[in-house]
Formats: sequence, C-alpha cells, structure tokens
Amino acid sequence: MKDKLKLFLDEAFAPYGDFPSRDDVTGELYANLLDRYEDLRKQGRSEDEAYRETVESFGDVAEIMDELPQGESVEVVEPGSRKATKQAARLADAHRSRLSHAVLKEADLSDTDLSGMDFRGSELTGASFDRSGLGAAKFRAAALRGASFAGADLTGAVFAGSDLRDISLEGARLTNARFKTSDLRGASLLNAALDGTYFGHSDLGRVSFDDQTLKGVAFDAVSLKGTTFRNATLLEVSFRHTEVKGVVFDGAKMDKVTFALLKGAGAILNDVTLL
Repeated sequence: MKDKLKLFLDEAFAPYGDFPSRDDVTGELYANLLDRYEDLRKQGRSEDEAYRETVESFGDVAEIMDELPQGESVEVVEPGSRKATKQAARLADAHRSRLSHAVLKEADLSDTDLSGMDFRGSELTGASFDRSGLGAAKFRAAALRGASFAGADLTGAVFAGSDLRDISLEGARLTNARFKTSDLRGASLLNAALDGTYFGHSDLGRVSFDDQTLKGVAFDAVSLKGTTFRNATLLEVSFRHTEVKGVVFDGAKMDKVTFALLKGAGAILNDVTLL
C-alpha cells in the first residue's frame, strides 16, 4: 500500500513537472497520507476502504501549488536543504488544515480557532461552531443543517453547494463571506454583521433580515420567497437577477439607488426612509 500511495502522489503532481523542492513537499504529504491510512486501518477499515478514504481526503493539488510562494517555480531550492525542509513542512501543515469528508455530526467545535480550515464534503449536521474563529474557512458541499455559528467570526468564509437550512448565524461576523449555490431556508441571521456579504444562486426563503444593517451586500440570482427586510438599513445593496416583487421592506432605510431599483421591481416599500 505504501507504493500505491507514492504512485498516487506521483500522478497527482505529474502535471507540475520537477518543480524546486518537489521531493521534500511530496515527502511530507506522503507521511500525512500514510498516517491517515494507518489510522483508518486501526478503525477497522479494509485496505481498499482505507486507501479510498485516504486519497479522497487529499484535496486539490492546484490549491496546494497555490500555497507555494511567488517565484517558487524559478527559485532553485536544493533538495534536502534546510530551506526546502521548512518549505515542505509549511505546505504540509497547511494541507493538514483540510478536513475533507470528515464526519463531525453534532460535534462541539465552539470557542475554537479554525481559521482557514477546509470542511469540503463534511458531515456537520447539528455541529456547534459558536464563537469560533473561522476566517477564510471553506465549506463546499458540506452538510450543515441545524448547525450553529452564533457569535463566530466567518470573515471571508466560503459556503458553496451546502445544506445550510435552519442554521444559526446569530451575531456572527459575515464580513466578505460568500454563500454560493446553497440552501439557507430558515437560517437565522439576527444581529449578524453583514458588510460585503455575497449571496449567489442560493435559496434564502423565510430568512429574516428585519432590523439588520446591510452594507455592500449582494443578492445575485437568489430566491427570497418569504424573506423580509422590515426596518432594515440597506446601503449599496444589489439584487441582480433576483425577484423582489412582493418582498417586504416596510419601515426600511435605504439609499436612493437601492430604493429606485426595488420600487421598479415591485417590492413592498411602505414607510421607507431615504438616506
């Protein structure tokens, strides 16, 4: 199986040729894969099952290569040198931050620094991330229904293709966070910080933005069925390719451009104040 894992790495990195320090980088990653494989075997997986789960957890080689510093492709780094070893260790540490396909259903991950973690394809239903640091974390194709991020720092975090129904984002910092092709029906965003937040091609049905301040928020081709913005403050908010007819903005405060766009699209704008 060791040879099979080495062959997997050789094939994964084949498109990148013999870049400087390749042997050190792949050596560190091989050690990580072997540890993962042996752990799965101890958990009772068969050789084939352990191998499959190990390589599935590996992630995207392109993302690993992106972590190489600028100039890496032309810089000569002597294999086995102190510099090459440190560089390989840094990349391996970054790769360890990936928890692809992890099963953490109803796990308590509150008050934890998880910045930059990759939870691609993970089972996180009902998990608690309350007050955790999740800056630049990635949740792609993750199961998060009923999970709680109350008070969490999700600055720059990415949610893509994920089940986010009924999650709690109450009091969370969502500055520049991105929600793409995700189901957020019934999510709670009470007192969340929404500056530069992006919602694209997602279902925001029954989400309340009442009394919220939205600055630079983008709603791009999203569903707002049953969504409300009562008494909200909207500044430079866009609704590109989004149906707002019948959506309630009663008592909201907004800039003139946002007001004009919503009025022309048939939104309900009773007692609106222009800023």
